[in-house]
Amino acid sequence: MDELLFQNPWWKDKKNIENDINIKKLKKCKYTYKPQLFKAADLKSDAVYTLRGTRQVGKTTLVKLIIKDLLYRNVNPRNIFYYSMDLVKDDKELFEIFVSWHQTVKGNSKRKYIFFDEATFVQNWEKSIKHIVDTFGLENKTFILTGSSAIDLRKGSERLPGRRGVSNPDKLLLPLSFKEFCILTGLKVILEHKNIISLDSISKNIPELKIYQNELNLYLDKYLICGGFLESINSLFGNNLINEETVERYISVIFSEVEKVRKSRVISKNILFSVIDSLGSTISWNKLAKKSGNISTNTLIDYIITFSDSFTLYYLEHFDKNKLTGNPAKEKKLYFFDPFYYYIISRIINLPYTKIDKSTLIESLIGAHLIRNFEQGIYQGFSNIEKIFYWKSAKGKEIDFILSKSKNNIVPIEVKYQNIINPIDYITIKKSFKKGIVVSKNTFYIEKNIVILPASCFLYLLN
Repeated sequence: MDELLFQNPWWKDKKNIENDINIKKLKKCKYTYKPQLFKAADLKSDAVYTLRGTRQVGKTTLVKLIIKDLLYRNVNPRNIFYYSMDLVKDDKELFEIFVSWHQTVKGNSKRKYIFFDEATFVQNWEKSIKHIVDTFGLENKTFILTGSSAIDLRKGSERLPGRRGVSNPDKLLLPLSFKEFCILTGLKVILEHKNIISLDSISKNIPELKIYQNELNLYLDKYLICGGFLESINSLFGNNLINEETVERYISVIFSEVEKVRKSRVISKNILFSVIDSLGSTISWNKLAKKSGNISTNTLIDYIITFSDSFTLYYLEHFDKNKLTGNPAKEKKLYFFDPFYYYIISRIINLPYTKIDKSTLIESLIGAHLIRNFEQGIYQGFSNIEKIFYWKSAKGKEIDFILSKSKNNIVPIEVKYQNIINPIDYITIKKSFKKGIVVSKNTFYIEKNIVILPASCFLYLLN
């Protein structure tokens, strides 16, 4: 019981939530953000939710903010149960922990809120949840289970058929998008036309975007360094650089995810170097495996999936124009999801950050923002990309991104982050797809079925 009280200090006094380490840390930040992933109706539902996202993205802080809101809405403090799973050894212990708390509130008919933080640390965690729901029922109970491994949460939640309580119970917390970053740190552009990928809508937004282009460019330069993590944002804006403590913490996060599944730090480092070295280029799994220390292709794929299902890295398949889907047999393109990863991985592999080509970082960012906007199932991890691809013709002409929304709605997007854009730069789009978007450095231009606009403006359109 002592450990339960230690993790739930609001049972004695609801004001104790203010002394929580995550809440206190947030109060010291210049910039704070509370993602609206859980609506009031969600918290009134009999449900088993999962909250996924990379470590240090703010899942625990969001949980504590939800608890704080519940307490100040006069929910009985004893009906709010939080437990961090870091040191729980197995599903049996998890069940016993729940029972210890439930014994104290079983005569209370009001809704109970159960937060199991980093549930995937517990082997076979889903067996405990299944046993809890089967034994005590789901009525008047709202569970939120967090985890940094999409694959662990996915496999576990799949073993809970009929016990989730609601449709779409899986939530994903990502680092801030460029638009969210701009709004948080002081730049908000009001745009009237909301169909973000429509050529007509983009064209109508251009006059307003032109007004803010210089400011958006400056914000993009900062975003390329700190990315969308609150800690790195506050560090950069507070010190004009990312402090060493933050960098070391996120380096630790990168390796902890692979070591948690008993993978090698050395092999991981070699693979990260090979991915950085191959940015913007197509490459086969076999060739990437050879570049990564001549490891086996299966080992390479296993590591890549680990990185992608911990929301660190994503890869795109070649677009098959006939089948309107990816071709897994062809080469891939690999990128890191958030720009801050490039900053910290450059430290891991002893590569000066300035050596990473800015145009390639922009390309990576465009792909990540397309994934944010148009992929429906990425709460399952970034190894399940189904709408975003790259394309290369038989003659080797390449288009960076293909957004395949439907048979009649395919949008090619070419990144040309350079000072001058010539018609030759988008001839492949015109010949092969008849329409498309060209992402430039500073150029705005519109011609029939082709829209050209700067990267900072295009990224701001992608929520």
